[in-house]
Amino acid sequence: MGAYRDYVFDLYGTLADVLTDESGARLWRLAAVCYGAHGARYTPRELNGSYHRLCRAAQEKSPDPLFEIELRDVFAALYREKGVEPDARLVGETALFFRMTSLKKLRLYPWVERTFRLIRQNGSRIFLLSNAQACFTVPELRFLGIDGAFDGILLSSDAGVKKPSPLMIGRAIEEYGLDRESCVMVGNDRRADIAMAKAAGLSTVYIRTETSGGDDGPAADAELTDGDFGMIPELLGLV
Repeated sequence: MGAYRDYVFDLYGTLADVLTDESGARLWRLAAVCYGAHGARYTPRELNGSYHRLCRAAQEKSPDPLFEIELRDVFAALYREKGVEPDARLVGETALFFRMTSLKKLRLYPWVERTFRLIRQNGSRIFLLSNAQACFTVPELRFLGIDGAFDGILLSSDAGVKKPSPLMIGRAIEEYGLDRESCVMVGNDRRADIAMAKAAGLSTVYIRTETSGGDDGPAADAELTDGDFGMIPELLGLV
């Protein structure tokens, strides 16, 4: 397998190891304090229920099961239900507080920096295609130190659809001018990443990590399933 012109990566579970918990009582207790501090008083239980109700209502606006809601709209609606009109800055700060409070683990996999450096040395481009909320992910990319590493970033909250929707990969191909014959998708999910990319005519590399789940989905053109992440540059045709 030779080097490619374009490399498209998934984020969570592929480039970054992440663990969150949105079910814990601590999250909703502190989130209620956050809202209350800005004049929107909730009990933790009330806030939890309203959040999930608004998420369901937003999801039901589209018949497409791969439709992606915008969580900033939900965080803003929670203020409005208590008579507070939030500005964009407050909504962003609330989203970040919510994410940081639910976050248990976030780190960049150690193979990423070398691999990205080799891709750049090859003169190739790097793109990010992830099922993710921009209000969470943009700050986390800065924390991980890779916010400036990409030639283009497409998140599901911005696209309005989730992987494996062909609409998402199609938008990335059109928006960034990806050449299907010299582009590879790298991900840790056989259905969301590998099946989608193969259907679009891209080459594929599958990396099994802690969050990969089962093997329900197609095989990739190249696979790393034994945890030997040092082999990733070779799988990507970079060495």
